[in-house]
Amino acid sequence: MNEPLRSQPRKNRRKGPDWVVSSFHWLSVIGWVMLIVALGLSHMAKPEMNSGLVRYWGIQIREYWEPTLTGQLIYLLWWCCLVSLCSIILNQFRLRRATDRQQYNSVALLLIAMAALSFFYQI
Repeated sequence: MNEPLRSQPRKNRRKGPDWVVSSFHWLSVIGWVMLIVALGLSHMAKPEMNSGLVRYWGIQIREYWEPTLTGQLIYLLWWCCLVSLCSIILNQFRLRRATDRQQYNSVALLLIAMAALSFFYQI
């Protein structure tokens, strides 16, 4: 006898990633590039290191976070969170099959950006 149609595996009609799936990859790349730029901004905005040689020679250093660069850094980190969150949400709605892979790098990007933001918004 014939087996019911439900037991047969479905035919995969996909020919490859469409433009939506490839846009998830590009969103992830854009988010990581923004995080790398944010790391560069944080290096330029942080207070300068106060070593023994600096104190001995009496060199004036900046002991506070640069306000203009810190503001840009915070905005950039918020954009990283937004891009990664959009990528995660769209990924959940678009990819429905068990064989579709999740975007774990977007989750990692979101966690890293939120951890960096928590440093600036701590009480």
